[in-house]
Amino acid sequence: MKTITFSIDLKSFFLGVFTVGGILLMTNSKPADKPADEPTDEVRRYQAIGSEREAIILDTKTGQFLINPSYLGQPRWIRGDFETIHNATKK
Repeated sequence: MKTITFSIDLKSFFLGVFTVGGILLMTNSKPADKPADEPTDEVRRYQAIGSEREAIILDTKTGQFLINPSYLGQPRWIRGDFETIHNATKK
């Protein structure tokens, strides 16, 4: 029976290490055409909740919202603000 031996020289080892390191550096780098710090405030800023009769649209940045209450007739949107409602309930 033949014995299997495994040996690698230093030149091949370092070539493999540098190749893997270079690939990792290239995959983790950011593209040059995009700025590094993009503003992400607009992502998921508005949230909408709806049912068969009512709808609410919320601006999560400012706390303002629009409500379309359930009633017969033309749709009407009522504006609101969490800050004013919170201050009114405190008093």
